[in-house]
Amino acid sequence: MKKLRSIAAQFGRVFISILLLVWIFHVIFMEQGSLVAPRLGLDWSQLSRSEQWSIAWQHGPKALWEIITLIRPLSFFLSLLSVGATVLLGAWRWHILLEAQGIYVAFRRTFQITMIGQFFNSFLLGSTGGDLLKAYYGTHETEKSKTEAVTTVFADRLLGLFSMLLFTVIFMIPNYHLLLVNKRLTMLTLFTLGMFAVCLILILFAGHGHLLSSLLTRYPRLTHLQRALEACKKTARQFRVITKVFLLSMLLNGFCVLQFYIIARDLGLNITSIQLAVIVPMIICISSLPITPSGLGVRENLYVIMLGAPMLAIAPAKALALSLIAYAGFLCWSAFGVFFYLAYRHHAKA
Repeated sequence: MKKLRSIAAQFGRVFISILLLVWIFHVIFMEQGSLVAPRLGLDWSQLSRSEQWSIAWQHGPKALWEIITLIRPLSFFLSLLSVGATVLLGAWRWHILLEAQGIYVAFRRTFQITMIGQFFNSFLLGSTGGDLLKAYYGTHETEKSKTEAVTTVFADRLLGLFSMLLFTVIFMIPNYHLLLVNKRLTMLTLFTLGMFAVCLILILFAGHGHLLSSLLTRYPRLTHLQRALEACKKTARQFRVITKVFLLSMLLNGFCVLQFYIIARDLGLNITSIQLAVIVPMIICISSLPITPSGLGVRENLYVIMLGAPMLAIAPAKALALSLIAYAGFLCWSAFGVFFYLAYRHHAKA
């Protein structure tokens, strides 16, 4: 029964994802159709709904493709390097957290498992499946500290999310005019601040959960949970480790913004790096919530909403193109994960 519910929930998320994507594409194609109609000698307002839809889906995809092809190969390559830097820094961050637990694994193997998780997160199991596999393969690298190895994966995800939320909050300050000028952006800002508060509470609780730790000692069956909590507290007590993780995370966030800045410049978008420094991480954080697989649909709608704010007034088609091109770069790196997965399986069998 649990398996059936899990499958139903996964299909539900896929359905929502498809629905959101179809909706945003339809809205943008309708806008493009209204621009094309006068060139065809037609009055858009006098056309029936079916005729409008026909023109929209006939000419909209071509117009969107023309925008996407504005990016130069060199710029796309540089954006790919930015994505690669985030993957490398993410693997390094997890490597540091493993060492903090006394689990010493070669960085080459840490990077390999990170790429496997990247692949499964993007292509197969949605927003958390890759982390589960990453945790599973992480336990293969140690005999005595399997619980601690699993804990580092989720600590890495939590600390990474917190650092990106903190990055967003910092850049909310120079962008307060942008965020307060529009009701939708204000609501998204408040939601992000709420995520930041919850994440901060979880980190403080995990690092100083003395009361829970004492309660867990009374229940022998919850030994693994107690060990996981102790692992969190052990990491929290290591100031140098936390400092390294924080600095790596901030650098990673910078490369995330750089990827979008490179693409936005080629698309001719009227947006600064400071504005992208709050928009990009805010959208990444919100779309990381397990609403749809890999945030599909949610992410695209958010870019159209945020970039369409009065102070930016970026056309929906260009906002969508920015999101799609950036996600394509992410998928390119994720696709390499299948080769790391096959190599890992071959090594395990050998």
